[in-house]
Parts: sequence; structure tokens; C-alpha cells
Amino acid sequence: MDTNQNAFRKKMTATPAMQPAKVGPHQTLLRLGKDGNKFFSSPNREPYVCLNFEQSSKAMKIKHKNFKGLLTKLFFEETGEAPTPDALNQALNQFDAIATFSGDIHPVELRVGEHEENFYYDLSRSGKNSVVEIGKDGWCLTSSSPVYFLGTPNMKPQVVPNETGGNLWRLLKHIRFKSNSDKLLYLVYIVSCFVFDIPHPILILWGEKGAAKSTSSRITRAIVDPAQRDMTSLPTGLHDLGLSLQNNYMPVYDNLSPITPKISDLLCTAATGGGFSTRKFYTDDEETILSFKRCVVLNGINVVASKADLLDRCIMLELDRIDEEERKEERVIVQEFERDMPIILGGIFDTLSKAMAIYPNVQLSSLPRMADFAKWGYAIAEAIKEGYGEAFLKAYKRNRNRASEEAVSAHPVASAIIALMKTTTLWEGPVTELLNVLENIAIRERIDTRTKEWPRAPHALSRRINEVMSNLKSCGIDVVIRHGGTHKIATIQMTPARSGQANRKKKKAA
Repeated sequence: MDTNQNAFRKKMTATPAMQPAKVGPHQTLLRLGKDGNKFFSSPNREPYVCLNFEQSSKAMKIKHKNFKGLLTKLFFEETGEAPTPDALNQALNQFDAIATFSGDIHPVELRVGEHEENFYYDLSRSGKNSVVEIGKDGWCLTSSSPVYFLGTPNMKPQVVPNETGGNLWRLLKHIRFKSNSDKLLYLVYIVSCFVFDIPHPILILWGEKGAAKSTSSRITRAIVDPAQRDMTSLPTGLHDLGLSLQNNYMPVYDNLSPITPKISDLLCTAATGGGFSTRKFYTDDEETILSFKRCVVLNGINVVASKADLLDRCIMLELDRIDEEERKEERVIVQEFERDMPIILGGIFDTLSKAMAIYPNVQLSSLPRMADFAKWGYAIAEAIKEGYGEAFLKAYKRNRNRASEEAVSAHPVASAIIALMKTTTLWEGPVTELLNVLENIAIRERIDTRTKEWPRAPHALSRRINEVMSNLKSCGIDVVIRHGGTHKIATIQMTPARSGQANRKKKKAA
């Protein structure tokens, strides 16, 4: 056999390992997608990618259209061709598996996060200084943070705050409230929105026509969570409302009419924190959990909330009407506000940093329902000005009493009980008899008994009273319902303080 035949035989019998391996398109996509990026999952096992994670904190879902678009762009720049849908889906599925089964678990936050007792606020800007880090000793701008932030299509970049010369009070130049106590409550509320993972009260801005409710709502959102669509109408379906709450840190619902009970319940969940279960699209048995704890803003001519449990989670601030000679074009209002924004934001972070140092030493003798907000509110008020902590607590208590009055006035049973106690300081008897008494009072006081809220049976009356028992107590009326053998007994009495006031009024009248 000659030399040429031996060379040919060796070439034909060469093993595959000796041949250069061909790189498939999905392998190219894998290499491009891994470069500088971090894959991880959230606590509920949703897969995410953090792009350029050493210099950024922005996360996105792996199968989000933006990540698909980025992979397509990188592939085209390298090969001059677009990847096939098959190759792209292969790569995305592999990234999904890497994030879910091999990656770390990290929470993903919207706008505000916390790590090792420092708060982080996402300015949603690209490049340097995209995150604000706030601690007890001050705050600074940084390019990355240990907290991963999720961007949503509705988010707008926030302005860069002034690191010196901040002024929180400048905010009141742009919003008018009727009382000084409401001004203090508003400033405290705004700063508290940057405190991570506490229940935030729902802010209700209300007032007569011409009180700039929509403008004030827009300004409030621009400070905390600027958005492309800064206000919307309140969704009527639970699924749509759940998505709105999931995707907006401070959703603002404009010019509302009365809220249905189911929507009211979901808003309560949004204030104190919780989840909403819904079926994933295109699946029969797989569900997804929408979890949120949000800073919700509502506005309307009247106080739009009526259910007692929702009002217990609200602060209601009345706006002052702007006279015609003081009105400005919207363009001018926006320009003036945008000019002050960096100063206001700097003042917010200055105040929050001081409050973080004060907060660990705050000891309150009693705590209301929104206890975390009350304690942080005291610290924030003290950071605004020494001695303002007590003023905040008094203002917050008055506001809660106002909410209780709204709750009982909107509740037909509570209204009837208040009318009953105008003529006596003590009523006791079977719940069956109480229902008859309250029905007669309702007819006399023109309280609508045809509404679904009016009880048709004694057991329903007990449930209705339980809904507003704490609100009646705030109005000076104690209600106790106990078992009395074969039936329930109701005891209704004025609290000692209210009874004393009533007696003094009778003596004065005599």
C-alpha cells in the first residue's frame, strides 16, 4: 500500500473528536445570555435575570419580551442573522431551568427595598447613580445595590435628588390642605412611603370641585412612583385590580364613586400586605400568586370608602379649594413642580435618614391598628422637627376618629344604634328585640332598610354589629353581644366619658 493510500485511510477513519464541533445557534444564544448576567429565582420560584449584575440592580423575568429582544439583538450583532424561534425558545427554557434549579433565591422589589437595615430606592434610570441608598448616617447615590429591582412598562425614571439643600416643606407649596394637622399627616405619609415592607395607610384625598384633587394626586405619585399613566379609574374586576396593584408601587385611582365590598377587601389586602391567587393564562390547573404591599391613593369629591375595615386603614385629607384668581395653567404648575422635585426628594431622604436613627428608641404607650405606620410616623415627625411626634399622634388620632364617624354614618345598623343611644345611656335585651327596635328607629330616621347591608334576621344583626363594633367604640358606644341560653343578649351603653358629657349637656339645657 503506497503512502497516499495510507493518508486517505487515516482521514476517512478519523474519530469525531478530531473534527471541530459545530456550534448551534441556541448554544451561541446561551453564551451571549450568560455573559455578565446573573440568573436567580424569587422566593415564589419565578425565574429572573439581572443584566450586567456587577454594575446594575435591574431584574426582569427570563421570558419577558425585553430579554428575548436583547438576545435577538446580541445574536444578530455576532452572526448577522436573526435566531430562529426554535433556538430562542431552547435557550430561554435552559435559562429558566438554570435560574429555577441552580440559581440563588433573591426577592425582587418594586421601587423600594431593604438590606442590612438600609433602605434602597430605585430611580429607574440607566447608567450611574440609578439607586438611592439611605441609612442612619445619611444617604447617597449608587450605581448598584444588593436589592434587585423589577421594572414595569408603566414606570418612569425618577429625577436625581439634590444631595445638599433638600427641603421637604417645599412640597406644601404645590398642594393645599384645609388644616395644619392634615399638612403634617401628609408630609409624614410621603416620607413613610419610602420605608420598606410596612403596612401603609390608603391615602384618600377629597374636597369640593376646584380643590385640585387630580393634580394633587399626580404630584403625590410623581414624588414616590413616577409613571407613564399616573392615574387610572379603579378596575371593577378583581383580576384587573390585582394586576394593577402588582405592577404599581403607588397606584392612584381617580375620581371614584362608591367602592364595592369585594374591591374594598382587596384594597385592604394591598394596604396591609397579602396575596391574590389567579389562574395563569393558557393553563388549566396552574395558578400564580400576585403578592403586594402598596401605597394606594384614592380621590373623589366625597370620602369614597365606606366599609369600616377599609376606613380603618385610611387617612383622609381634605384639600382646600383654589380661588379662580389663584389658578394657574397646568403647564405652569408642572414646570414649577419639576423645578422643585430634586429639592423635595433630597429633603425626603434627609428626613428618612434622621427618622431611621430615631425609630429604634420610639416607645409609644398604645398603638392603633396601623401600628407600624404610627411608630414610623412618630419617628418621621420628630425628624421633621423635634416635638412634632406628639403633634403627629394627635393628628392621626383625630383622623382615625373621623374615619370611624364616616364608617358608622355609611353603615345603616351603626346609624340606627347611634340614633337609639341619643335617648338613653343603656339598652339591654335579646338581639331579636334589638332588631325590632332598630327597624322602628330606621323608619323614623329614614335609614334605608332595603339595602343589602340591613339584616333580615337576628344572627345577621350580630354580624353587622361586629363589623362596626370598634368604630362605635370610637364614637363612645360600647356594644357587647353574649349568649343567654336559648338566645343572644345585646348590651349597648355609652362610655363613662360620653355619659358624663350627655348629663352635663342636659343640666346646662335645664
